[in-house]
Amino acid sequence: MSLRLFEKTNGDVCNPGPGTIVDQGIVENDGQSLFDFFMIANNNPRTATAQPVHYSVVVNTMNLTKTEIEEITYHQCYNYYGFGGPIKVPACVKYAQMIATYAHDNEFSQKNKTEQPNERLCTRLHFL
Repeated sequence: MSLRLFEKTNGDVCNPGPGTIVDQGIVENDGQSLFDFFMIANNNPRTATAQPVHYSVVVNTMNLTKTEIEEITYHQCYNYYGFGGPIKVPACVKYAQMIATYAHDNEFSQKNKTEQPNERLCTRLHFL
């Protein structure tokens, strides 16, 4: 899906600012346990069109409200150690991508268990 969002301010059309969340109208909503939303977490340049990220909550086992999930997701976009500003997706998603790439590049699935990274690294972000 290629969705673009725009904001109209004083007659001018521009990109929505960071933290913009759309959780009504163009999304599905079935209460607090099953819903989706679009979010723009980072600031977009004036020369580009903001492209929101689509999030789907299919199971809410922690019984967080929709607002709490949206806020946690937004704040995660500011907690990535590999960049000094906000990123488009939450840090946990970026870390998962980085560790998968690291494992693939180092062919850990093909190697003997004794050739895995040092166990002391398991609590560190060494793959960044």
